[in-house]
Amino acid sequence: MSINQLEIENINSNAILSMTTTSRNKTWAAIEAIKQQIYPGMTELEAIKMANQYFADCGVRKFWHKTHIRFGESTILSFDDTYRENVTLKENDIFYIDVGPVWDGIEGDCGNTFVIGDAQQFLQIKNDIKELFDDVQQHWRNTQATGQKICEYTRWQVEKMGYVLLPECVKGHRLSEFSHSKYSNACLFDLDFIPSAERWILELQICHPSMKFGAFYEDLLL
Repeated sequence: MSINQLEIENINSNAILSMTTTSRNKTWAAIEAIKQQIYPGMTELEAIKMANQYFADCGVRKFWHKTHIRFGESTILSFDDTYRENVTLKENDIFYIDVGPVWDGIEGDCGNTFVIGDAQQFLQIKNDIKELFDDVQQHWRNTQATGQKICEYTRWQVEKMGYVLLPECVKGHRLSEFSHSKYSNACLFDLDFIPSAERWILELQICHPSMKFGAFYEDLLL
């Protein structure tokens, strides 16, 4: 099926400015604040409740997607996988935060991976997911790659790094004034055209080949 680029990338110019600055900055600041309140012994569900209270205190009344916080072995799970009651953060552990608050009608969407303790394998994959994101974004800028070509390049890079990519779980998506679904629910990796800057979320999840833990990172393509 052909995707109409002009139709799904149309957006109010004022929304673009807010989305790429104010909303994005607030979302990254929220992730940092929430990270500071996560500690060993906390469960995932407790962390999510705390994060949502943070947003409520900030005046956020809408989310375009639910708050996701995954600990340890749950970091290989997808967006839709069910949360378990007893998943607890350990003294040496890895976790990620993925949030989608709506700030004054404009969607934010960012995600990052963090490490508790000094386990080298966790620190390595945390650094590698950010390096991968930066590399893929630079490839898009340099080559004017389509969404499908971005996907191909990402797969190739992840294989070289020795990880497992989960594109069936995360493929990237549109962002806009709430809700972007009025434009399209198309995935970045499925686009047969060059995605414009300030419109699309690049979303990456990689897993260690042992499939015991993974890492997540997402941000707006700029």
